[in-house]
Parts: sequence; structure tokens; C-alpha cells
Amino acid sequence: MSTPTGPDSTGSRESQSDPQTRLTSGSDPLLTSHAALILLAAVVIGAVVAVLAYLSSGNTAAAVLAGLAGAGASTPVLHTHIGS
Repeated sequence: MSTPTGPDSTGSRESQSDPQTRLTSGSDPLLTSHAALILLAAVVIGAVVAVLAYLSSGNTAAAVLAGLAGAGASTPVLHTHIGS
């Protein structure tokens, strides 16, 4: 049985592009900066919609639902308009 070696003939497999090693090493970010920007902007838009809905009606449940709908509806629009 042979031991796999890296390009420098050492026993290290970390230098190879092994998908399993990349997943377990934790070097990749959980979210890309593009996704984080889109989600942050959607949360801000949803919060603005929720505050405006609460100020107009005084109903907390309706304001929460309006905020969630605003955030959900703005996410695909923001993804289209913000370049990747």
C-alpha cells in the first residue's frame, strides 16, 4: 500500500485540490461577499417596510409579515441588480 504524496514528495495531501480536504479545513467562507451584501440589503429593506407598516397600522403581526414579504421580494431583485 502506497502513501499518497503531494507535489513536493512529502506526505502532505493538503496542497492537492481535494474537495473533501477543502470542506473539512474550513478555509472557504460560509457566504460569499456577494451573498452577504444581498442578504444584508434585503434585511434593511424588510426592516424599513416593517417599520412603515407598523407606523401606518399599529398592528405588529401585519408589520412583521409585511417586512418578511419585503425582504423576500427584494432578494431576487437585488441579486439581479448587484453584479457578481
